[in-house]
Amino acid sequence: MKAKSLTRINILIVVSVLLCWYGRDASAALPKSTTIRASTTKEKSVSTELKQPPKWLEACNQLAPCTNILCSLAPLSTILHVSRSKSVGSLPLLPYSSMIANGFVWALYGHLAHLPNVKYANMVGIMLGSYYFKEWTAAAAASVSGAIIYHKLAITWIVLMNFFVAARFPRKVATEIVGKEGVFVFVLLFASPLSALKEVIANKSAAAIPLPFTVASTINCSLWSVVGLLLMNDFNIYFPSILGLLCAMIQLFLKGIYGDGVGSIKRQNSFEMMGQIA
Repeated sequence: MKAKSLTRINILIVVSVLLCWYGRDASAALPKSTTIRASTTKEKSVSTELKQPPKWLEACNQLAPCTNILCSLAPLSTILHVSRSKSVGSLPLLPYSSMIANGFVWALYGHLAHLPNVKYANMVGIMLGSYYFKEWTAAAAASVSGAIIYHKLAITWIVLMNFFVAARFPRKVATEIVGKEGVFVFVLLFASPLSALKEVIANKSAAAIPLPFTVASTINCSLWSVVGLLLMNDFNIYFPSILGLLCAMIQLFLKGIYGDGVGSIKRQNSFEMMGQIA
């Protein structure tokens, strides 16, 4: 079983890298920005002037889809531990169910808006999110089976609703609807570890906040905020990215204060001992 699990993981990683590379090449083939300048002649000829973005901004545009995949891969170590221990501990299911929904909505938005780097990077999120969801539900206790059903129903409803929007509305209108929905789902994904906020503060332990995912989220949201604001000028890209960055920074702050509980208690005890010696 362990060998089969590792094989599936290797396949997912290889597919992730290939999709990221394909999306990067496809996006590089598109013009970054065009300025249409009408001539003063009677023929009304139109010339298109290409503006090349700065190299650092182009580098952010190339790295953003890669960090999106890195963000999707970040929970892998946590899920492998869950799979081995057959226990989810205090880890919530919301980050993994929202990863599936977020990946689907933004892959569809990338398709409708002709943004291949957004489309293919989020297709990876759908695959990895499905794998994490499966492993979490397999290790969870029977007492949370009711909550799992609600998560499945929510994912199914989101998928069906967006298929209906894409099929029934004009492309431009569908793009706007899916984009605004994507804003909500994106923030839900990156704020989902904060669903354990009450438990974190009560127990003075941030063990329920996965550090790899939080660090990857910070890097990912930083790059997409820059690219969405300065290169794409797309509200649906930069606004949720900025909110996601704020949520990730809050999680890092809580992780820095409380740690995983045990280490924090040891540090506190050591400080108390030092105070007594003094």
